[in-house]
Amino acid sequence: MSSKHPKHGDASYLVFSVEDVIFHIPVRCLKQSQYFRDMIDDAHTGKELEGRSDDHPIVLGGISAFEMACFLDVLDSLFVFGDPGLSFEQWSAALHLATMWSFDDLRNSIISQMDKMTAKASPFDVASVSLKCRVEKWLHPAYAALCRREASFTDDEVEWLGIKRAAALWRIRESF
Repeated sequence: MSSKHPKHGDASYLVFSVEDVIFHIPVRCLKQSQYFRDMIDDAHTGKELEGRSDDHPIVLGGISAFEMACFLDVLDSLFVFGDPGLSFEQWSAALHLATMWSFDDLRNSIISQMDKMTAKASPFDVASVSLKCRVEKWLHPAYAALCRREASFTDDEVEWLGIKRAAALWRIRESF
């Protein structure tokens, strides 16, 4: 009888439901994350069938199906397809999940790809992703771009920034 290769011999998948959309993800991909390694290695719910079929998916809350699809597009591209040609918003969604689930190598690859896009993206989008996904190197350049732009902050932008941060950026803008 043949033995399974330790890395390429496992074709098993876990089934997840996000916003009532089913996703099948290879276990070997999930094992790149400590979060999922712990889930796979432990009987995390006590339900033997959970995650093994479309009828018994592991339900993930707090994320969108859009984020999950973007994350899987990036994950697939690294293994199979090459550059997936995603927008800044799609890369951001993938980065959010890679950060949240501790896919460290994937997170670093996403950040490298997004480094090429930050100069053309909205400074608010870059600042938002920087704060949400803990990418400190993007925050100062995004704030600097906000200080250099001609248009004043909109009410929505001030609300997003918070009054203290908006006031600090306004003071810097006024000093130019």
